[in-house]
Amino acid sequence: MQGEKVAPVPKVVIPIADGCEEMEVVICADILRRAGAEVCLAGVDGTRAVTASRGVRLLPDCSWSECADAPMDLLLLPGGAGGVERLRQSTSLRNKIIERSAGAERVAAICAAPSLLAELDVLRNKKVTSYPGALDPQSTDYQFQTATVVVDGSLTSSRGPGTAMDFALDLVVQLFGRERGMAVETALQRPPVYL
Repeated sequence: MQGEKVAPVPKVVIPIADGCEEMEVVICADILRRAGAEVCLAGVDGTRAVTASRGVRLLPDCSWSECADAPMDLLLLPGGAGGVERLRQSTSLRNKIIERSAGAERVAAICAAPSLLAELDVLRNKKVTSYPGALDPQSTDYQFQTATVVVDGSLTSSRGPGTAMDFALDLVVQLFGRERGMAVETALQRPPVYL
């Protein structure tokens, strides 16, 4: 109908690099795209193909430098120890994480990626989870949890490849609402989590 406002399409950026965990990248990108998000796989080393942790080759949609300053609704950091180490080497990405966290803008991290957030001191007093060993469960800087997905304000974290679907579906609910999350989950033919 004329005059009806159309909700803007949420924009999600997933920085990827050699050694990233392919299940986390692909499952998150796939589910968020099914929900209707505009997802960009951003290569931190440009647009060359990325070799993920198990040898799967992923082709970035753009380079991180092309989208680093563009508006985004969610910055999603995949795990994979080697990939996180390469993300850690990007000063621009590190600055973006700090900036988004300070502005209470959505940042999501799974598997080993929360270790980068801890290093940047953006987890202070936050509830968070990660792959076992990526964070110190005894730290007094943050409150380590063992749940599959942990949401604390604008920060969402998850444990690893096996929790990637729950993580992605939770992000769909955050960006689009419960109804869209349920619709996407039902179409996947898995037992609904959000009913």
